[in-house]
Amino acid sequence: MNATVTDSRRRLVMPPELPARSPVLVQQIDADTWIVKRARPDQARVVVLLPDLQQLPRDPEWQATESRIVAHHGHTIAPFEE
Repeated sequence: MNATVTDSRRRLVMPPELPARSPVLVQQIDADTWIVKRARPDQARVVVLLPDLQQLPRDPEWQATESRIVAHHGHTIAPFEE
């Protein structure tokens, strides 16, 4: 949209595709530049279903990695109390 003039109340005329009283975001780039965007609700929702695990399967490779992590950082990690 290119606006050539504003009215006496400094309003811009938006295109007819934008419904009346729609929320917009106005971002000022510099003293003479503004960006006007239509504010729409975020529709990008993702639902991830996770299984309910009572106990993780045994993985010797991960156990070795975890042991190395604990050996390296063991002095800075507070002990776990149940």
